[in-house]
Amino acid sequence: MESPKTLLGKVALVTGASRGIGAGVATVLARYGADVGVNYIRGKEQAEAVCRQIEVLGRQALMVQADVTDSSAVETMVAEVEQTLGPISILVNNAGHNPIRTILEIEEENWDWVLDLNLKAYFRCTKAVIQGMISRNEGRIINITSISGQRGGLSGDVDYSAAKAGIMGFTRALARWAAPHGILVNAVAPGYIETEQLMELVNPERLAKRIEDIPLKRLGTPEEIGEVVAFLAGPGSTYIVGEVMTVNGGIHIA
Repeated sequence: MESPKTLLGKVALVTGASRGIGAGVATVLARYGADVGVNYIRGKEQAEAVCRQIEVLGRQALMVQADVTDSSAVETMVAEVEQTLGPISILVNNAGHNPIRTILEIEEENWDWVLDLNLKAYFRCTKAVIQGMISRNEGRIINITSISGQRGGLSGDVDYSAAKAGIMGFTRALARWAAPHGILVNAVAPGYIETEQLMELVNPERLAKRIEDIPLKRLGTPEEIGEVVAFLAGPGSTYIVGEVMTVNGGIHIA
């Protein structure tokens, strides 16, 4: 069944959209009618493939290379998207990476980089779009956090878990401040999602054990996360503020 075009006329910017959850979110938003800025830092061919999928859906796509740990690059990215596609009404902060290191393996510079990419970058991107949203009295900011921020990473990855927990605090504080300006801020906390990054970082035996713990007995898909993001970006979520939507196949109750 074709998705209703609830996001027609909206422009979304999705960071880290060349693969994984970001790619799934970008294509689902297009399916609901949004034009999409597809941010990437590496993987140009993958970003091009995502843009082609968006265009097949009849929407506009703009591929924008930018390092979200660089404030000037973020500002340039936002300006390029708005000049080409129009004012950004939906920001999806998604770009991130988990090196999976224990505290014994993490040096200060490792910690700083993980927090910069996975938390501070959300601040940078939000700061770059929020003034425009305030002036229009309208906007949606959706932050991708993680089950690791809710219960701690199972691999002892304290840096990534701290960043993802920080996103939830950032979301709630920003939501309280932004709501009177017509901007709804929420977060999505995925569990184990079938992405290249997960397959690269977790060995098959360990992954099989984790899947067995999930009541649904399977990994989630990037598109399933995209559906939740599209809901938060659309007309059905106009009274949802500061929430963290948990999407993990029930593993939090296992």
